[in-house]
Amino acid sequence: MPVNRDLPFSQWRLRPQQGEPSYGYFARLVADEGHSSLKIYATEIGINGRNPVPEEMLHVLQQLPLTAEEHERLRRATPLAVDSFHQIGSERLRPKQLSYRRRRFCPHCLADAPYHRIQWDVVAASHCPIHGKRLISEVGGKPLKWWWPHFDVSPDGDELIDRTAAAPDRPLPFHEMLRSRLEFGQREEGWTAAHNLYDLIEASLFYARFTCDGKPAKAKSNSAPDIEAGFAVVSAAHGERVDWFSAWYETVIPADVRRRGFEVSTGWSFMPREATYRASNPLWDALEAAQYEGFARVGTLSRKFSNHDPARTDRTLREAAEELGLPPKGLGPFIKSLNLLPNSKWNGDAHSIDSATFDKIRALVDDLITLPQTKVITGISGTEFRRLAKAGYVREFQHMPVGGVAGPRYFAKEVCQLIERIRLSASEPIEEDMVSIQTHCRKNGFLIGQVVLEVLSTKRYLTALHPLRTGIRALLLRQP
Repeated sequence: MPVNRDLPFSQWRLRPQQGEPSYGYFARLVADEGHSSLKIYATEIGINGRNPVPEEMLHVLQQLPLTAEEHERLRRATPLAVDSFHQIGSERLRPKQLSYRRRRFCPHCLADAPYHRIQWDVVAASHCPIHGKRLISEVGGKPLKWWWPHFDVSPDGDELIDRTAAAPDRPLPFHEMLRSRLEFGQREEGWTAAHNLYDLIEASLFYARFTCDGKPAKAKSNSAPDIEAGFAVVSAAHGERVDWFSAWYETVIPADVRRRGFEVSTGWSFMPREATYRASNPLWDALEAAQYEGFARVGTLSRKFSNHDPARTDRTLREAAEELGLPPKGLGPFIKSLNLLPNSKWNGDAHSIDSATFDKIRALVDDLITLPQTKVITGISGTEFRRLAKAGYVREFQHMPVGGVAGPRYFAKEVCQLIERIRLSASEPIEEDMVSIQTHCRKNGFLIGQVVLEVLSTKRYLTALHPLRTGIRALLLRQP
């Protein structure tokens, strides 16, 4: 094939495979060019090589003369940032449910065909549904990162491929569902097909904690939850769920405790207090109804709970914080700064949060992202992004460790709106003397955050947009 220097690769004899994301295909093409570093190759053609951005790589690959079907196959397997979700084909995942910073793989699948499958990047995935083996995340005691583009050996020469025969020794319906939805774009049969993938993963992870080695167990004592066990509860029919809850209470909770009632028996163990995204996940109410029915078989259920309405009533600030998994010292200022309780005096009195307000608070908490997560949207480091936050262009919230991760939080929606504002301000046509914002800062010793602030607040720069780059990295500058 003749070399075309106007394209990002000199050859593309390797074709994108079913379920292969942009960064996986990009890596294979880099290796086929004879290079040993995806990071260096990507940087040399002008895209982010240090922290690959799937959309950016997809834009580059769209320049190749592949067939329309191959381009569509690649697009549907690539995670795209849409409304604070990862959109993969017709499925959506929350940011924390997908990770492509490190490579995970099934060595037997690589023996079948050496390319990356998108379902391996789902954080909750642990096994290959075809071969039944646990996904590999380390080779020779080291994580395998995407700078290494090869699929046959590691940087240290360790084999990545296993050609021995392998098959599952038990059904893996959760992992089969993942593969069907993400690799082939087909939903499974049954009632779960009507539910979002991110809702199913969330609920399955939650209930995985209550089974250990196939037996009912207390969540705190389960150090290695099996998501297949959680998915079995979530995907079961109502009667089977009731049986499961009944067996769990009877096995785990002593009879004398069960006679004292539901709250004493349950404590904070189940989803009413701990589950994230409860308000927006329709699975919880059905699961909670089965929970009450199951407990009623083996415990004393008061009239309060026998007439239970799954929708929560008013909550105190402490109760709301416990349910959201956040400290009151962070949630209180968060609510106050957003004026979500306009009638509260914030003088030490107790607060009453009704269900509608709590749902609104939960939706806002769900939209919060960490400082490292802003980089996926902005394309610049967290240190530089904080300059924009400190200047008041986005709100920053402290003491809000959503998901147990410390550090400041930002609304994903506000970050996206800021990037859109910056991009809309870049109205000039591209000219030869324009340079990227990174090049401009490097040559002049400027900080990217400071230059962005000047772009937003002054007319010092004429700006345009690079068509193949995302976020702030797309800015091209020229001083008038």
